[in-house]
Amino acid sequence: MAQVIKKIIKDLKDNLSSDKNIVSVTLVGSLSNPNEPLKKFNDLDLVIICKNLNALFLNNLKNIAGQLKKAYSSNKIGITHSFKIGPIKILSNKKRTIMIHFLIYTENGYKKYESSLTRFSFKHYKPLVGLPLSKVNNISSVSVKDLFNKIDGIPAMKDWIIRKEVFYLEPTPKGIKVIKKKIKGNLYLEVMFYSVLRLASNMLRTRKIYAETDLKMCKLFEKKFPIHFNKLPYEIYSYKKRLRKGMLFDKYEIKNIKDKSLNFIKECENILK
Repeated sequence: MAQVIKKIIKDLKDNLSSDKNIVSVTLVGSLSNPNEPLKKFNDLDLVIICKNLNALFLNNLKNIAGQLKKAYSSNKIGITHSFKIGPIKILSNKKRTIMIHFLIYTENGYKKYESSLTRFSFKHYKPLVGLPLSKVNNISSVSVKDLFNKIDGIPAMKDWIIRKEVFYLEPTPKGIKVIKKKIKGNLYLEVMFYSVLRLASNMLRTRKIYAETDLKMCKLFEKKFPIHFNKLPYEIYSYKKRLRKGMLFDKYEIKNIKDKSLNFIKECENILK
């Protein structure tokens, strides 16, 4: 699978490097690290900043995704793609999957729809094509105030868990479309896992502490924040691995995870305030 991922990245770079509508293409997330161990589901996140978000540009990206699926899909590996931008992805049932995840923005849209937390994280990755994201919009550091943003900060996380609803962004020729989605079952678990692990990571960032992996981050959080729920990120990390293996959670476990997640978020919120 690693060789297939390398070929897909090369093909994407070759296809997009000549597009004059593109300002920047950056591979972010785990697959930007060639030493990252591969999983059943591998999310290839591409942040694409364009001059104009139009039908021709979007159709071109869809055609490229179709060509890659045709070229690299097999009985062992499934190739899929998504243009939706949100807190979590819907996982595939295939044995091994590579999702090409296009995160598409104009320069102004990137500043409007991505939080400063995410933009700060993305700026550290090297571009495949065009400008580095730090040149598109430079965020010098993460502050406590940033953790309270309404896009993916503490208010959003509490809403996701309590309302069982998330928002997705979808690029269209007319601009960004906001889509509400009710969540349940494994998707609801994914949202809670994401919220706890992301908040723990962001708490560390306010102290200029950065971890390369979730496991290392959980251990650092437990050490640096001696709070009642400081072991929860590691517990959630274990639950996430369990979910990835296809193991089931009953309704009592899900309620327990919900209660602990909300208590963790509230405790972090009180510390920050």
